[in-house]
Amino acid sequence: MEMIIWGILFVAFLLAEILTVAYVSIWFAIASLVSFVLAMFGAPLEIQCIVFVAVAAVLFFATRPLVKKYVHGKTVSTNADSVIGMEGVVRIPIDNLKSQGRVYVNGLEWAAKSFNGMPIERDVKVVVRRIEGVSLIVEPQN
Repeated sequence: MEMIIWGILFVAFLLAEILTVAYVSIWFAIASLVSFVLAMFGAPLEIQCIVFVAVAAVLFFATRPLVKKYVHGKTVSTNADSVIGMEGVVRIPIDNLKSQGRVYVNGLEWAAKSFNGMPIERDVKVVVRRIEGVSLIVEPQN
């Protein structure tokens, strides 16, 4: 009976991995396959369950960071990233609470938010710290 359960779990985890491609279920599929083999040789259910959890945990924590690194790769920088570190001037006062603010950077006007959440007045020189979506995150220049 345990072999049937481990077989069903193997197929279910494998299908879940195929459908999601999240590289999470595959470790559980492999662990259920190991437990299936243990059941074939008559190992007690408690041992099968302990081995399932142990194998899944070891595989997940030992290999997931490597898989994420090589499968997802590096993010590709866009031209928008080139404005990070540049100086600009506030055209419309920045107020994160009101979701308003525009800055002029590198010949273009951008939506902007304050880095520390504090309002920034018009004509203040700012430095771009990062980009979130289509908004520049800026802080006043020192």
